[in-house]
Amino acid sequence: MKIGMLYSLSGAQSEMERSILDGALLAVHEVNTTGGIRGEELRVAVFDDGSDVSATAGGIDRLCRDESVDVVVGGYTSASRVQMIPAVHANRTLLMYPTYFEGEETDSRVFYCGAAPNQYLEDYLSWIADHLGRRVYILGSDYIYPRVLADAIRRIGARWSVTISGVWHAPLGETDFSAVLADIEQKNPAVIISNLVGVDSTAAFYAQFHGAGFTAARLPIAATVTTAVDLAHMPAEVSDGHFMVASYFAGLESAENQAYRAAMNTVRGQRRTHSAQVGAYNAVHALRLAAEQARSADPADISDALLGIRFEGSPEGIPFYFRGDHYSTHPAYVGRASDGEYEVVEQFSPRLPDPWWSGSRQLSVSG
Repeated sequence: MKIGMLYSLSGAQSEMERSILDGALLAVHEVNTTGGIRGEELRVAVFDDGSDVSATAGGIDRLCRDESVDVVVGGYTSASRVQMIPAVHANRTLLMYPTYFEGEETDSRVFYCGAAPNQYLEDYLSWIADHLGRRVYILGSDYIYPRVLADAIRRIGARWSVTISGVWHAPLGETDFSAVLADIEQKNPAVIISNLVGVDSTAAFYAQFHGAGFTAARLPIAATVTTAVDLAHMPAEVSDGHFMVASYFAGLESAENQAYRAAMNTVRGQRRTHSAQVGAYNAVHALRLAAEQARSADPADISDALLGIRFEGSPEGIPFYFRGDHYSTHPAYVGRASDGEYEVVEQFSPRLPDPWWSGSRQLSVSG
């Protein structure tokens, strides 16, 4: 079996996406050092899209036509996934998408290895309302994931008497937040829900937020995308006390996570771990289990077999497997930033994924 891996290994998204690739390549190492697949080595081909979303479809073509991969594990932003899907269909392959995302999509050739919003956002909103405040300001990058989450927060926030004091979407890569900080000061929310994506934007906002006199005690940030990779670009006094929701944090206490973190450091030299990285790790192990059961490495046979696997070694804390709609199982945790990592302060009961939970128009793709 040969897996294609498509990530931004250069350009603006490279630090985050290299860390995700580390998760996938660690799993490849583990597969090959424990016998491979039916005694044969799992092979890999890697494509760098250069942080250019328009290059991702061509990357699928290159991996499938020139490298003859059987399936692809890759993508980070939803914008990249959307661009890849037509090429995935044209090449009759499968995409294992590792990142938690906005839902609102099902596709017969995509397996969603990260959490859907109903698995993390609903309980997070309830927790925010109870612990941080009910008057929220929504900040996000200007593309599909942050916009869908903002709409979902508007739609369901009334359940907990959440009111929206303001919404601001900044271009990807934006580093000047003076205007939004002035708006936040004027609107006087109780909490900021941040859906900012990208190290440059996230680090710039947190630093300017702190420089404007806002503190976690006065106005906490409750993020959905600020990972340990982002925290590494901020002084502790800037990030400490702010919050994040995720299906995985490095501080989870389990034998599986301890083994994962040790192997990540030893094999890949990577100390920063986060949920998208774990999604890529789980994806490769799921493919191994499926390939051992499937009649062949043909994508159709692998797709059928993926619906019957169960990976018990997920660092997230519960077994990883797919539902019939190709969505996967995940827990959810709230972390509080402390010295560049997150301390787990709340755990929610796992929810089964619901692609259409936010109630917006279905964007189903099949074939």
